Amino acid sequence: MLARGSEYGMTDGDARQRVEAWTTSRDGEFATYAAAGARDGVAFAHEAAHDPQRFDGLNDPSWLRQRFTVAHGEQAVSG
Repeated sequence: MLARGSEYGMTDGDARQRVEAWTTSRDGEFATYAAAGARDGVAFAHEAAHDPQRFDGLNDPSWLRQRFTVAHGEQAVSG
């Protein structure tokens, strides 16, 4: 959502800094997944920016889980 621009009073500069930090994550147990998810989110935001119904999938935990599982496998989800 931040890739599309903040809707919660955050400046565009702060939103860009957060997206950059997430897309370049390297430290921590789940850093690889965080960075991959952030990059996927940025790509999705650009693809679905003008399709509000599709963009609303970001608020659907089932849709997000299915998308993550397709990209990373069931093992990544279940540990």
